[in-house]
Amino acid sequence: AVAAVAADDAAAASGAADAKLRANLARAKLARLEALEISDGLGLRGLGVAASRAGTLASLTATAAPVGAAATLVPGVGPVLAASLAALVASYALSWELLDPYFDKKGFGYEQQDKIMWSNRFALCAFAAPFTVALAVPLFGPFATAVAQGAAGTALWRVLEPDDVDAGEGE
Repeated sequence: AVAAVAADDAAAASGAADAKLRANLARAKLARLEALEISDGLGLRGLGVAASRAGTLASLTATAAPVGAAATLVPGVGPVLAASLAALVASYALSWELLDPYFDKKGFGYEQQDKIMWSNRFALCAFAAPFTVALAVPLFGPFATAVAQGAAGTALWRVLEPDDVDAGEGE
Protein backbone atom coordinates (compact mmCIF):
# COMPACT_ATOMS: atom_id res chain seq x y z
CA ALA A 1 0.00 0.00 0.00
CA VAL A 2 2.88 2.35 0.80
CA ALA A 3 4.44 1.61 -2.60
CA ALA A 4 1.14 2.41 -4.34
CA VAL A 5 0.88 5.75 -2.54
CA ALA A 6 4.49 6.57 -3.46
CA ALA A 7 3.78 5.68 -7.09
CA ASP A 8 0.68 7.89 -7.08
CA ASP A 9 2.72 10.77 -5.60
CA ALA A 10 5.42 10.31 -8.26
CA ALA A 11 2.80 10.26 -11.03
CA ALA A 12 1.20 13.43 -9.67
CA ALA A 13 4.59 15.18 -9.52
CA SER A 14 5.33 14.06 -13.08
CA GLY A 15 1.93 15.34 -14.23
CA ALA A 16 2.58 18.71 -12.60
CA ALA A 17 5.99 18.92 -14.29
CA ASP A 18 4.40 18.06 -17.66
CA ALA A 19 1.75 20.74 -17.19
CA LYS A 20 4.46 23.28 -16.32
CA LEU A 21 6.46 22.30 -19.42
CA ARG A 22 3.37 22.64 -21.64
CA ALA A 23 2.65 26.07 -20.17
CA ASN A 24 6.25 27.18 -20.83
CA LEU A 25 6.06 25.88 -24.40
CA ALA A 26 2.79 27.74 -25.00
CA ARG A 27 4.32 30.98 -23.65
CA ALA A 28 7.40 30.56 -25.83
CA LYS A 29 5.29 29.96 -28.95
CA LEU A 30 3.15 33.00 -28.23
CA ALA A 31 6.26 35.13 -27.76
CA ARG A 32 7.68 33.92 -31.09
CA LEU A 33 4.35 34.58 -32.80
CA GLU A 34 4.11 38.11 -31.40
CA ALA A 35 7.68 38.84 -32.54
CA LEU A 36 6.80 37.71 -36.06
CA GLU A 37 3.60 39.77 -36.14
CA ILE A 38 5.35 43.03 -35.24
CA SER A 39 8.29 42.43 -37.60
CA ASP A 40 8.56 44.67 -40.65
CA GLY A 41 10.18 41.93 -42.72
CA LEU A 42 12.91 42.46 -45.29
CA GLY A 43 11.32 45.33 -47.20
CA LEU A 44 13.16 46.17 -50.42
CA ARG A 45 15.98 43.82 -49.43
CA GLY A 46 13.43 41.06 -49.94
CA LEU A 47 13.57 41.65 -53.70
CA GLY A 48 17.24 40.74 -53.77
CA VAL A 49 16.59 37.68 -51.64
CA ALA A 50 13.78 36.63 -53.98
CA ALA A 51 16.05 37.10 -56.98
CA SER A 52 18.77 34.98 -55.36
CA ARG A 53 16.23 32.28 -54.52
CA ALA A 54 14.90 32.35 -58.09
CA GLY A 55 18.44 31.96 -59.39
CA THR A 56 19.09 28.99 -57.15
CA LEU A 57 15.85 27.28 -58.12
CA ALA A 58 16.47 28.01 -61.81
CA SER A 59 19.94 26.46 -61.63
CA LEU A 60 18.52 23.45 -59.79
CA THR A 61 15.92 23.05 -62.52
CA ALA A 62 18.53 23.54 -65.25
CA THR A 63 20.62 20.79 -63.68
CA ALA A 64 17.71 18.41 -63.17
CA ALA A 65 16.18 18.84 -66.65
CA PRO A 66 18.96 17.12 -68.61
CA VAL A 67 19.18 14.38 -66.01
CA GLY A 68 15.44 13.85 -66.31
CA ALA A 69 15.63 13.85 -70.09
CA ALA A 70 18.40 11.25 -70.00
CA ALA A 71 16.42 9.17 -67.50
CA THR A 72 13.51 8.90 -69.92
CA LEU A 73 15.76 6.91 -72.22
CA VAL A 74 16.01 4.08 -69.67
CA PRO A 75 13.53 1.42 -70.78
CA GLY A 76 10.62 0.79 -68.45
CA VAL A 77 11.48 2.88 -65.40
CA GLY A 78 12.89 5.94 -67.18
CA PRO A 79 9.68 7.96 -67.40
CA VAL A 80 8.91 7.21 -63.74
CA LEU A 81 12.40 8.34 -62.71
CA ALA A 82 12.08 11.54 -64.74
CA ALA A 83 8.66 12.33 -63.30
CA SER A 84 9.93 11.65 -59.78
CA LEU A 85 12.89 13.97 -60.29
CA ALA A 86 10.64 16.71 -61.64
CA ALA A 87 8.26 16.30 -58.69
CA LEU A 88 11.18 16.42 -56.24
CA VAL A 89 12.51 19.68 -57.70
CA ALA A 90 9.01 21.17 -57.78
CA SER A 91 8.40 20.13 -54.15
CA TYR A 92 11.64 21.75 -53.02
CA ALA A 93 10.75 24.98 -54.84
CA LEU A 94 7.18 24.97 -53.52
CA SER A 95 8.26 24.40 -49.92
CA TRP A 96 10.65 27.36 -50.19
CA GLU A 97 7.91 29.55 -51.65
CA LEU A 98 5.41 28.54 -48.97
CA LEU A 99 7.90 29.42 -46.23
CA ASP A 100 8.87 32.74 -47.84
CA PRO A 101 6.47 34.85 -45.71
CA TYR A 102 8.00 33.37 -42.55
CA PHE A 103 11.55 33.95 -43.78
CA ASP A 104 10.62 37.51 -44.72
CA LYS A 105 9.13 38.27 -41.31
CA LYS A 106 12.15 36.77 -39.56
CA GLY A 107 14.41 38.96 -41.69
CA PHE A 108 16.41 35.99 -42.97
CA GLY A 109 18.71 36.75 -45.86
CA TYR A 110 19.28 34.40 -48.77
CA GLU A 111 22.17 32.54 -47.13
CA GLN A 112 20.14 31.82 -43.98
CA GLN A 113 17.15 30.66 -46.03
CA ASP A 114 19.32 28.42 -48.19
CA LYS A 115 20.96 26.87 -45.13
CA ILE A 116 17.58 26.17 -43.48
CA MET A 117 16.06 24.77 -46.65
CA TRP A 118 19.00 22.52 -47.41
CA SER A 119 19.35 21.20 -43.85
CA ASN A 120 15.63 20.33 -43.75
CA ARG A 121 15.25 19.34 -47.42
CA PHE A 122 13.89 15.84 -46.82
CA ALA A 123 11.17 16.89 -44.41
CA LEU A 124 10.22 19.95 -46.45
CA CYS A 125 10.09 18.04 -49.76
CA ALA A 126 7.94 15.37 -48.13
CA PHE A 127 5.67 18.11 -46.79
CA ALA A 128 5.31 19.87 -50.15
CA ALA A 129 4.98 16.77 -52.38
CA PRO A 130 1.20 16.34 -51.98
CA PHE A 131 0.64 20.05 -52.60
CA THR A 132 2.84 19.91 -55.69
CA VAL A 133 0.53 17.26 -57.12
CA ALA A 134 -2.64 19.07 -55.97
CA LEU A 135 -1.55 22.41 -57.44
CA ALA A 136 -0.94 20.72 -60.81
CA VAL A 137 -4.59 19.66 -61.14
CA PRO A 138 -6.52 22.04 -63.43
CA LEU A 139 -9.40 23.97 -61.81
CA PHE A 140 -8.78 22.32 -58.42
CA GLY A 141 -5.16 23.42 -57.98
CA PRO A 142 -5.70 27.09 -57.17
CA PHE A 143 -8.05 26.15 -54.34
CA ALA A 144 -5.30 24.05 -52.76
CA THR A 145 -3.12 27.14 -52.35
CA ALA A 146 -4.88 28.29 -49.18
CA VAL A 147 -4.63 24.80 -47.69
CA ALA A 148 -0.93 24.66 -48.57
CA GLN A 149 -0.28 28.04 -46.92
CA GLY A 150 -2.10 26.93 -43.78
CA ALA A 151 -0.23 23.65 -43.69
CA ALA A 152 3.06 25.51 -44.12
CA GLY A 153 2.45 27.11 -40.73
CA THR A 154 2.08 23.69 -39.15
CA ALA A 155 5.21 22.42 -40.90
CA LEU A 156 7.01 25.50 -39.65
CA TRP A 157 6.19 24.78 -36.01
CA ARG A 158 6.94 21.06 -36.35
CA VAL A 159 10.11 21.12 -38.47
CA LEU A 160 11.80 24.52 -38.26
CA GLU A 161 10.78 25.56 -34.76
CA PRO A 162 10.22 22.40 -32.73
CA ASP A 163 9.34 22.59 -29.07
CA ASP A 164 12.75 22.81 -27.47
CA VAL A 165 11.95 24.90 -24.43
CA ASP A 166 13.32 23.55 -21.18
CA ALA A 167 10.95 23.02 -18.28
CA GLY A 168 12.69 25.72 -16.26
CA GLU A 169 12.64 28.40 -18.97
CA GLY A 170 10.22 31.29 -18.74
CA GLU A 171 9.94 31.37 -14.98
